[in-house]
Amino acid sequence: MSITLEQLWEESRFSPNPSQFEAINHVDGPLFLPAGPGSGKTRVLLWRTVNLIVFHGVDPNEIFLSTFTEKAAFQLKQGLQSLLGLVTNHTNQPYDLSGMFIGTVHSLCQRLITDRKYSPDKTRPRRPHVLDALSQYFHVSRFLREALPKYEFDHTTINRLFSRGDFVSESRNNAINNAINVFNRFSEDCLQSDDHIVSADDLIVPMLTLYKDYRSSLVTNGGVMTDFSLLQAEALDLLECHPESGSFFKHVIVDEYQDTNTIQERIFFKLAAQNKNLCVVGDDEQALYRFRGATVENFVEFPQRCLTYFDLAPREIPLNVNYRSRRRIVDFYSQFMDCENWAKPQGGAYRLEGKNIQSHSTDSAVSVVATTPGERTLVNSEITSLVTSLVNEGKVQDPNQIAFLFPSLKTEAVRSMKASLEAAGHLVYAPRAGRFLEVDESIDVFGLFVEILDPPEKNGDFGGKDYDEFHEWLDTSAARARVLMREDPNLKRFVADRRAEVETATKDYELLLNRVEKEGWNTDDIFVPETMKKVLLQTAGISEKARKSLGNAYFERIIRKRIEEGNPFKLGYVMNAASSLDWNVLDLFYRLIGFDHFKRMLDLAESGEDEGPTCNLALISGYIARYLDEFTSILVRHLLAAIGRRRKIKVCTAVLHREFDHIEGSLILVTFMPRP
Repeated sequence: MSITLEQLWEESRFSPNPSQFEAINHVDGPLFLPAGPGSGKTRVLLWRTVNLIVFHGVDPNEIFLSTFTEKAAFQLKQGLQSLLGLVTNHTNQPYDLSGMFIGTVHSLCQRLITDRKYSPDKTRPRRPHVLDALSQYFHVSRFLREALPKYEFDHTTINRLFSRGDFVSESRNNAINNAINVFNRFSEDCLQSDDHIVSADDLIVPMLTLYKDYRSSLVTNGGVMTDFSLLQAEALDLLECHPESGSFFKHVIVDEYQDTNTIQERIFFKLAAQNKNLCVVGDDEQALYRFRGATVENFVEFPQRCLTYFDLAPREIPLNVNYRSRRRIVDFYSQFMDCENWAKPQGGAYRLEGKNIQSHSTDSAVSVVATTPGERTLVNSEITSLVTSLVNEGKVQDPNQIAFLFPSLKTEAVRSMKASLEAAGHLVYAPRAGRFLEVDESIDVFGLFVEILDPPEKNGDFGGKDYDEFHEWLDTSAARARVLMREDPNLKRFVADRRAEVETATKDYELLLNRVEKEGWNTDDIFVPETMKKVLLQTAGISEKARKSLGNAYFERIIRKRIEEGNPFKLGYVMNAASSLDWNVLDLFYRLIGFDHFKRMLDLAESGEDEGPTCNLALISGYIARYLDEFTSILVRHLLAAIGRRRKIKVCTAVLHREFDHIEGSLILVTFMPRP
């Protein structure tokens, strides 16, 4: 080797402190790295991995490196490639990271499941369809709709069983989110056996029974669906069935270990079972995800867990030098944490004790500035003045370098602060500061949708705060759309043309339905072209487009091919095809943003002046696309007939998606369906 680790440090301008030096050079046995804030733990992980690969001959494919977010995983991989590139410059030895297991635990679990070399019979398993949070919401919505009648439950019952607190909501949306939270927690705590149902108390039994049915619902004719929580369970099942699973990797390294859950801990210890080279890094005082099933005890009690799993105590090396903050901040932080008694009644403690966090900085200048106590408007004015001075004096190169932290983004404090900053000329992009449909771009787009597709009338059979607010939003959006159309005659003409198409399609379907009923047919009847096609074509009043659709030669061939295959179309399907529009909601969105009002938003982003509106438009298009993927790709009779509000068909509006932490804001989608 023509270069040493120390020479690499010097070339990279990295000078490790004694604790960092020890951690990087520890290569054998379990390693416990309690890392204080700003202690350079990511850099330690990078250099320790480089040390293993370059100076100890560990194949990158034999290292399992897991972190909490995709962004952190990307940064780790980029950092490794950069450092290993330096080595290659000196040694001409290339390093291939393409097969290295580096990423979030979910992505790595999916890779374990689908990699043939980890399969017991060495065949490539079918890749499971992983539901992200939005897809899981849609799936649980459908699951509850089908499952609840069997248990004689309603959404209020689900909210009573699954929620915490005295108030019991009647909201279907709350029921879906409450069920998701409980299902995910059961998965993360490895509750998979019927034995739990037998031994559970009366309150838990229906929850576990419903959870068991939920898991069964994920098995489809096309294979297996799974959510992110169950994905980990499947990976653990694979590892426990594979006799050599503990030797897959020589080193297992886990970042942000304080945010792991029960099933993840079992996966990591299983992977490290043979070599016992499990390194965990984290800070119990930055444990933020208990509400998602994370168990900080995994980190605090890691030494005891090593004794249980490995019969071996880990080497503990605290990374306790803070390189990020001024001394007075570090001192205050240490004093504040030491004020609380962290001891457990049964022995032990809820946090690691004796951390002795130290500041690398000796700067004793002012570290924190407080506003004058007073009314919100006064406080906002002072903060806005500070931001203005930081920007004008060049102390920040980009206003995005200024962060605002709030306990919750959906508060009046956030809205008033945003208004104060914008009044001073500072652009603010905070779509999560309210419901996403209440941002200007959402109101603009969906207002035009309402004008084209016609708003659903308020139904007396429904009620509640969500429903009333939804209709208020519809009225606001429609009023905004009318303003936009007055400002742009071309937009007004476009909306009128699309609305006319909707009305024509609605009329076509109803005329066809009248003819079908007159003939004594049913929409569920098998379509027989020899007897039915001519009758439908002779329907008085239908549009030329509908006639062409019914008489289309290509469609005729498809109909006859389906008959030959023993899978004929139903009459209702043919009627839908004849009265369908040639565009869907996503097509409509893209045509709308070509008009001047939205084009100005795109121009602002292209010039770099303001990218916020375009980001919101991108989110809207993404949400619409996802919704169409889950439900329908074209606008057909069920939507059109509901819009027309004829033949006693009523509109049912349902709040499908209210709040998700992983996306920017909130979304309400509307489903139109015939009333039973």
